[in-house]
Amino acid sequence: MFFHTDSTLQRKPLSAATRIPLILAVLVLLLGQFLDAAIAFQDKDSAGSPTAATARAIPASRQANTVAVLTIREDIDRITLRSLERRVRQANRDGANAIVLEIDTNGGDAFVTLDICNLIKTEAPVNSVAWINTKAYSAGTIIALACREIVVAPKSKFGDAAPIKALPGVGLMPLPPAERAKIESPILSEVVDSARQNHYDENLVQAFISVGVELWMIENLSTGEQSFVSKDEYKLVIGEDPPNQKISITPPKTGDSVTIRPVLPWFDISHDGVVGSEEQAPSPEQIKQEIELAQDLPSSRIAFTEADRGKWKLVGQVIANDRLLIVNQNEAIHYGLAQTVIANEEELKAYFGATKIIRYDRSWSESLVRFLTNPIVMGVLIVIMIVCGLIELAAPGLSVFGATAAIAFLILVGAPSLADMAQWWEILLMLIGFVLVVAEIFVIPGLGIAGIAGVICLLIGLVGMFVTGNVTAPTQQSELIVGAVATLTSFLAAGVILWLVAKQVESIPVLNRLVLKSEVGDSQAGATAQVGLLEAMGPRHRALEPNDTGVAATDLRPAGRAMFDGRPVDVKSVGSYIERGKPVRVVTVDRFVIEVEEIET
Repeated sequence: MFFHTDSTLQRKPLSAATRIPLILAVLVLLLGQFLDAAIAFQDKDSAGSPTAATARAIPASRQANTVAVLTIREDIDRITLRSLERRVRQANRDGANAIVLEIDTNGGDAFVTLDICNLIKTEAPVNSVAWINTKAYSAGTIIALACREIVVAPKSKFGDAAPIKALPGVGLMPLPPAERAKIESPILSEVVDSARQNHYDENLVQAFISVGVELWMIENLSTGEQSFVSKDEYKLVIGEDPPNQKISITPPKTGDSVTIRPVLPWFDISHDGVVGSEEQAPSPEQIKQEIELAQDLPSSRIAFTEADRGKWKLVGQVIANDRLLIVNQNEAIHYGLAQTVIANEEELKAYFGATKIIRYDRSWSESLVRFLTNPIVMGVLIVIMIVCGLIELAAPGLSVFGATAAIAFLILVGAPSLADMAQWWEILLMLIGFVLVVAEIFVIPGLGIAGIAGVICLLIGLVGMFVTGNVTAPTQQSELIVGAVATLTSFLAAGVILWLVAKQVESIPVLNRLVLKSEVGDSQAGATAQVGLLEAMGPRHRALEPNDTGVAATDLRPAGRAMFDGRPVDVKSVGSYIERGKPVRVVTVDRFVIEVEEIET
């Protein structure tokens, strides 16, 4: 077969109408091939490195290479604050990009909680997350809201942050309306500030704090936007009275329940007792004005009008007016409070796209300080200090009791100081009280003024050790009561112990060596008299005269005992320390004190 080509034939150029569609088709074909190759590469990269794929899905504001996890597993108090301050600063020094507060607490002190919230907002990394694992009641809820985000562990709950007043061994104490309103105001201001910063509904977070806040969730029919409204707002938008029965919003997961039960934390979120409880409680409008004055950001809540009627539908009732809000993990996510459920550290690591997680737990010294500042432990230390101190004064020279009393005193002063509970004036009062009591016994006995003043100073100083912060503040009433009860009980217990020691001193293996036996020259030859431990503190043997000589039976520093003609006598050195066994001479003898000096040999 032959093909014949006419050399006279010419190729005609394509018209514009034909050329443009052809070019577009080629471009589409090339673009499709490029996208297929990119998708295949991404799938391959994801299969080889799942973390890289996950990291690309993480918002830039959350992504972090190093995450610091700070645990809060105790009741919130001043020690918690100091511990968190230390750990936050350490995490910053270590270059942490994000901070996670792992919270599992029943609550704590209200005003310490406000300080912790300020710490989170001013010193912690901006990328802060509260991981509720597994409960965060009261103070724990307020702290969690201060973080930029909240995540929850399975079966976790948080809420019920109303201020209460409780005393150990007594239980809950009623708060008058005016007093409660004064306590609630700074807490409400704090949670509203957190809500505006972190995009929570400010009405919803107030339901954690105040009884009487009733809310319904509604949803915009066209946009799907959800909002929480009060009874008046509901009637304005929906056009009828809201239902007063709670509607389930999210179905419960297996083994979990969405039923809200009020749970009262046993620990006092507020050690507050404001004087003037008979004042009239501020109105809701006044409280609202106080909250607004404390805010730096404007409210972002929708201002509903009658024009919104028919545009929204009811989702369900969130909280009735006779209870406080508590949410589980399902409700927290549905209400926009929590981002997701995180069960373990690996999921937490993936949440940030992090390469490293560092845990900063409470140190052993902080745990020790917490133990030593427990009111019961402090009460026991007071008993030890009093009993051992008086035994040392009664029988000088047995340094073990003096050393024990000194150690108890140092612990009583040192532990509260480390916890920011002790102040300089409390320590000074205790020292002044001790000096006055010693002066009453050995220098100016019998008048009673110095002794009474010394005991009062000791009591005030010891009670002050139990109080967090400024003891003169009216917000520390319950701590003052706890301190007063613990201190008075300790004094009573010490008195009972000393009485028992005085009665049984001869039968106690260690203390029986404190009993001095001496011959008394009376009509009964060979009869002996025993000087008991506490009897040694009283002046006896006034028959001695100046210039009588004897021997120091104990170290005189300055008080102690000397032997005169085989008789033990309570004496006091007028000069320097006199060692046991040194010869002494009577300088003065009065009704209460016998003063001696060392005879130079």
